[in-house]
Amino acid sequence: MAYQQMTTISRYFFGDSDKTAFSVSIVENLKEDYGLFVWPCSIVLAEFVWQQRYGFSGNDVVELGAGTCLPGLIASKVGSNVTLTDDANRSEVVLMQCL
Repeated sequence: MAYQQMTTISRYFFGDSDKTAFSVSIVENLKEDYGLFVWPCSIVLAEFVWQQRYGFSGNDVVELGAGTCLPGLIASKVGSNVTLTDDANRSEVVLMQCL
């Protein structure tokens, strides 16, 4: 039986006003191993980073096991120097540094 991959696009909104508002769209691959799935705790952590953005700005952040990297993307957006890591043995996951 052929495996059918299910994907979806999730959009998350951050901002206090129209001047600082932005959204992040993430493609999620819904597989049995849940490797590229936005976990609820990731959304909470991303919101925390946004709410505490002045404390994150200019600081170094490493997100271990980043998966879809929502908190790391928000940290980068608020001015952190971010390194995202995940499983190097999976072709769909890339180690990257957000500038």
